[in-house]
Amino acid sequence: MNTIGNLILRALLLFLPAMVANASPVLIVGKIVKNGHPIDLGYILKDGRRLFGEGKTWEGLISGIITSSLVGLSYAKYTTNNYWIMYGIVVGLGALLGDLLNSFVKRRLGKGRGDPFPPFDQITFIIGAFIMIKVSGIEALTGIYLNSTDLLIGVAIAGILHPVSNYIAYKLGLKSVPW
Repeated sequence: MNTIGNLILRALLLFLPAMVANASPVLIVGKIVKNGHPIDLGYILKDGRRLFGEGKTWEGLISGIITSSLVGLSYAKYTTNNYWIMYGIVVGLGALLGDLLNSFVKRRLGKGRGDPFPPFDQITFIIGAFIMIKVSGIEALTGIYLNSTDLLIGVAIAGILHPVSNYIAYKLGLKSVPW
């Protein structure tokens, strides 16, 4: 029987690559690459707003995938399952695509870069990671199957850790706003 602690630890470990992928563009690229290359290439839709916005860059996408794959690599180092590296890549990509979808919706609603959009800012990257896990076939490769409990606990963890980590990043001068 799974205890609550085991379920929380499982979700934290399974979604850690997503959390790292989501944080790395701010922590790594935001301070190293001052003028990144926007994923949307400056494209403006008929509503007069950017597709994703200036803050979603190729450098951020690449850094997120690299850092999430490093989490997977660390898992592979301590287990006999070498597919964890692929898992990290898949989860990181899913998290970043979920975050891109969040930015797309925010732009359509007229919200600017950095404007708060709770609870979506806190959870769309976890949902994106979960969907990518389900559609990619990575579960069959790793033998680790996620379920709705994993998703709900992952969303709850992210809902707590995301605002806390954003506030810490703000206090450290890594972000211009505390959300």
